[in-house]
Amino acid sequence: MSDYDSQETIPVPRTRIFVLDDGTFVVQWEVNRVQALVNGRYYSYDSERYGNAITDWELNQLKNSGVVDDYDTELVYLSPLPTIAAQIPTRSFYLNTTLPKSKMKEVEELLEKEGLTDKFAVRVQGIFTIIRGRSGRIFITFDEAERAREILLECAPALLRDTVVAFVEINPIP
Repeated sequence: MSDYDSQETIPVPRTRIFVLDDGTFVVQWEVNRVQALVNGRYYSYDSERYGNAITDWELNQLKNSGVVDDYDTELVYLSPLPTIAAQIPTRSFYLNTTLPKSKMKEVEELLEKEGLTDKFAVRVQGIFTIIRGRSGRIFITFDEAERAREILLECAPALLRDTVVAFVEINPIP
């Protein structure tokens, strides 16, 4: 944990911290209202905006940014005053297959058949099936994501022909 008193952290059930369909990391304080973890803004919320559960890797990124102090399997301990230094917005790249989320299993089976499950992970984001790097990690650069797209197109040109490199921009607190 950080150098401030751990009693100052805000424990939140892990199920209340997730990713919206547009990639925003949020905490759900009320049934119809969430707060973005990175910029502190509040948004109206309904279940159609749900993207996916937050991963350990994503929580580690928020921890490195000072937004999260610590976490375990049940709780996330939010920092009361994030210590995020002003920086240029960062982009988290991933591959959008443009396939509906109902095709997730088919894409997973393809990766398994091709022996690529140690390099890529299939997820659902909004209504689409997406592909991230190993263990669900983002691609750090556009070039890295593009190389991954090319590898996947060689394996399944018919299924993945419309796959594009996509990104979520993460803006630090000003």
